[in-house]
Amino acid sequence: MNQHPPALEVHDLVHTYGEGAAAVHALGGVDLTFERGTFTAVMGPSGSGKSTLLTCAAGLERPTGGRVVVAGRDITAWAEDDRTRFRRDQIGFVFQGFHLMPYLTAEQNVGLPQRLAGGRPDRARVAELLERVGLGDRADHLPSALSGGQQQRVAIARALLTDPAVVLADEPTGALDSRTAAEVLALLRSCVRDLRQTVVMVTHDPVAASYADRVVFLVDGRVAGHMDAPTADAVAGQLAHLDELVA
Repeated sequence: MNQHPPALEVHDLVHTYGEGAAAVHALGGVDLTFERGTFTAVMGPSGSGKSTLLTCAAGLERPTGGRVVVAGRDITAWAEDDRTRFRRDQIGFVFQGFHLMPYLTAEQNVGLPQRLAGGRPDRARVAELLERVGLGDRADHLPSALSGGQQQRVAIARALLTDPAVVLADEPTGALDSRTAAEVLALLRSCVRDLRQTVVMVTHDPVAASYADRVVFLVDGRVAGHMDAPTADAVAGQLAHLDELVA
């Protein structure tokens, strides 16, 4: 018997915005499983449901139908307060815009999730994570004194603070140049390899997707296909022919 349930599962996930003729069907019955210690890229055209998948998986939005299961716990019908507390411990976030507090140092930003939960940040854990992301000597720097790549590294360290079940990354390299993006992606890859972390990343970039173990393609709110061991060229080729994928 497997002692570790999947990090994240979504079952027949449906989400609709609006009603009647104006309704937008963002997700139309998505079934996906993200095993522990894996790196998955989610790709598709604009309006394919990528961001909605992340927000529903994180419990930020309650889906219209279906289930979201994180580390074996079905959070779909939980009250908002319960989902908020669960997110603080079990879900890490990395955003394109970094979302750091400008008046807090790198160290304080990394420890923020524990402070928001009413606790005191584990300074040893914070220091360990800053070292892991290569910023041990920048702990007392404000975001304004850090490059974009360094700010994203702080954001990754913050996402890892509570050893979450899954890290959800929404276009994490979208605001970075290609060299810095490669460094950030290599860091995410190392977190999967060395820490057995689980990363689910939305991206438009085939090169970014090539760092993942698997690519999931969404079209019109449905899973249109998968690709294991992706390369940038293979992903780019598939994106050019999404209409040929068989659901």
